[in-house]
Amino acid sequence: MSLERMKHYCSPSNIHKNKVARDSLVTLMARSADHIKEIAGLITKQLGGSPEEDRELFPDYGIQGTGVIYCYQYGTRAYIKIGRGQKVWIIDDDKDHLNRVLIYTSCGRIVEIDFDQLICTESD
Repeated sequence: MSLERMKHYCSPSNIHKNKVARDSLVTLMARSADHIKEIAGLITKQLGGSPEEDRELFPDYGIQGTGVIYCYQYGTRAYIKIGRGQKVWIIDDDKDHLNRVLIYTSCGRIVEIDFDQLICTESD
């Protein structure tokens, strides 16, 4: 969000280093890169057939519908095309103000998607 737009919606005392501290329309979800890397590594081990024995398996989810959906790619400012119907795994289930969660897709992408678009299929 541009600084001018932030000033329009929030008082200047709440804006710090181009980010709104509170009373924001946009919530910046700060997620630890190390945590994301760790969980993505565990998911790829699970997919490769050698999950860690002392950890519970990550449940599989599917993206509802057919066709494609455009999702926000984590760590960039881009929306990318993701095929619906593929298996995904939730990396971080903390929802933002748009009800989005961070997922790892079977095509190897880490994206944010609306939680209501997912169907839990357990670990099949």
